[in-house]
Amino acid sequence: MTEKLKNVFLYGGVSREEFRSIKPLVWRRNRRILTITSLLAIAMAAIFLGIAVFSEAMTWFPYFILLCASVLILAVNKLTERSGSELLGIVLCYAQTLAICIYAGVLSVQASNYAIPATSIVVFIALLPLTVDDRLVRMFGFMIAESAAYLVVSKFYKSSSAFSLDVINVGTFLAVGMALYGVICTRNIREIYQGVRIEKLQRSMITSLATVVEERDESTGGHIVRTEDYVGALLEKMKQSGLYDLTDEYCANILLAAPMHDIGKIRIPDAILNKPGKLTDEEFKIMKKHAEYGAAIIDKTVREVEEESYFSVAGNIARHHHERYDGAGYPDGLKGEEIPLEARVMAIADVYDALVSERVYKKPFSQEESKRIIAEGAGTQFDPILSQMFLDAIK
Repeated sequence: MTEKLKNVFLYGGVSREEFRSIKPLVWRRNRRILTITSLLAIAMAAIFLGIAVFSEAMTWFPYFILLCASVLILAVNKLTERSGSELLGIVLCYAQTLAICIYAGVLSVQASNYAIPATSIVVFIALLPLTVDDRLVRMFGFMIAESAAYLVVSKFYKSSSAFSLDVINVGTFLAVGMALYGVICTRNIREIYQGVRIEKLQRSMITSLATVVEERDESTGGHIVRTEDYVGALLEKMKQSGLYDLTDEYCANILLAAPMHDIGKIRIPDAILNKPGKLTDEEFKIMKKHAEYGAAIIDKTVREVEEESYFSVAGNIARHHHERYDGAGYPDGLKGEEIPLEARVMAIADVYDALVSERVYKKPFSQEESKRIIAEGAGTQFDPILSQMFLDAIK
């Protein structure tokens, strides 16, 4: 029982290892909540600062403080979003809290100000704890800190009786808020963890299916692992170039879909798939069908269990990774940028690994010879820009 309570307070009801496995997802979501909170603060402060400028009956400095602080916090949050620094995230959350508490404490005693901006502080106080962490030990500490900050500011501006009332209100907020967030946060963590487990299971099943196909093909041992590595290296180079608008989700989907690129070979007869010599024209026609078969298999197996974004990427890779930049590929004869970007990436990785690897019908080419073939295919077989990036990436 003691261990269970400890896990609830420290890790949201899951084990330490389980929480660590989902921590990046928790922080990514919490950063988004902080962004929303900062945007709300900026919008409200800007509106009422504008009103205050044209109204001598209103004080303007609480809005000005909130506006400047929130803009700065939003900017730093967005600039450091990819780094995911836990310490910086906490600092930003506490900074946003301090700005709002100063705003609320000062504004709450300004009789000449509208009631709307004063009461809107409740929204921010309710949202901010969710930006810190979903572990109760940090959540509760944050709520106590933000309440203390408000009371300290309020102490300088209110009478003893008004301050005593504030203490009662804040105490009530803490009691109710801690109980409410205790339920919300433990539920959030459990749902995120269960979602990750289900996702891993789905992806494991899909990858296992791709492995079964590879084991049927006696000449391509380790192909799916190596091509995934090549795809990852090329994507990293593409990110560094700044030429492509690549989201983390899109890149992750490409890496997860890469092992599925030859899934259609499961429908190719062994006599053709493992033929030790050159295929006849008729056999090659059958072999080329694996691209269409792969897209059809993904449509039947992936559509119902994966998000549309992953399904689209996986389908494009399976169907179009044998298209050529000059339009002479198959199955649809697409050319240039008509070919989905993910398929153009996969095409280079697939061919390069085929060149440097031994097959039942050929000996492996050297790395230098393989690079030369990739370079010569730029603009005809492969995307010229991606070809050069790939060659740079594998140096």
